[in-house]
Amino acid sequence: MQTQQTAFLIFQSQGHYKVLLNHQELTATISGRYRHLAESTNDLPVVGDQVTGVIYDTDYFQIQGHLPRHTLIQRHNSNKQQRIQTLAANIATIFIVTSANQEFSEARLQRYLTMAWDSGATPVIVLSKTDLVSDSELTTFLDAIASVTFDSVPVITTGQTASNVAATFKPYLTAGQWVTFVGSSGVGKSTLINQLIKEPSVLTSGIRADDDKGRHTTTNRQAYQTASGAFIVDTPGMRELGMTSSMSKALKTVFTDIETLAQDCRFKDCQHQSEPSCAVRAAIDAGSLMPERLADFNKLAIEADYSQLSAREIEQAKVKRLMGSLKTRPTKQN
Repeated sequence: MQTQQTAFLIFQSQGHYKVLLNHQELTATISGRYRHLAESTNDLPVVGDQVTGVIYDTDYFQIQGHLPRHTLIQRHNSNKQQRIQTLAANIATIFIVTSANQEFSEARLQRYLTMAWDSGATPVIVLSKTDLVSDSELTTFLDAIASVTFDSVPVITTGQTASNVAATFKPYLTAGQWVTFVGSSGVGKSTLINQLIKEPSVLTSGIRADDDKGRHTTTNRQAYQTASGAFIVDTPGMRELGMTSSMSKALKTVFTDIETLAQDCRFKDCQHQSEPSCAVRAAIDAGSLMPERLADFNKLAIEADYSQLSAREIEQAKVKRLMGSLKTRPTKQN
């Protein structure tokens, strides 16, 4: 009888897998039983999983299961055949990469932070290409990040000519740690990874100077090992990052200011629209909360609530939300 062993899944691309077992890289396949028992593709292994299985034909590994996951990065997929897409497992730190140019978006940053907190991993924001902007422009970008995070998330700044990249990321890349870099195409994820791994090989294609649009060639999910023994997972650039229903709780971490104010609202299910005694609306009227901040929160909250609903259920939810916002003060009895 073959001895079952545990390996790390380090490569995944359209049904093709590779694992790392005792420092040896093996091509892997999924057993028929494992695939049959999986209720959806999200139950199948992803990069970062500790998978169990057996070696066959000397240098092939059959995956028969995976160990419990400590963290799990997911997003909503517009593909109706697979609403929830799993990106990676057992990640300790998620580096959210955004560049100091037209690509930068506070709204997109809010989405990535929500995904990160929802996964159970710790987010770190990486502002790339800072050597291409002036000091005053850099300050503007950092202030914009602070307006989203309230300085609760670490921020790393990097440039294309930075020589201290390894030292900057060293605290996060201790032996055995798994991290990942996420962000839009062309923001510099693969450039950073190339500077951190033992054998730089990640293909990159920069952002065009005229419109800041990236032409990125990373299409697979793959883990690379650093000299320190950490693993870095490179993921394809994301054109869209949809909310999942589970992200509703994570939104409270991203929008702590609104969550704190909402505790003083008269109604526990206050929608912060036209309800009386709404502390959030009062803060907007007083100028201490920007209306755009509430609009961003509402947009993501509604998207998360509707992500798993049918068209009929969405219409019912809209009516319920509308009725909730029409609450009025009780009429006093004479």
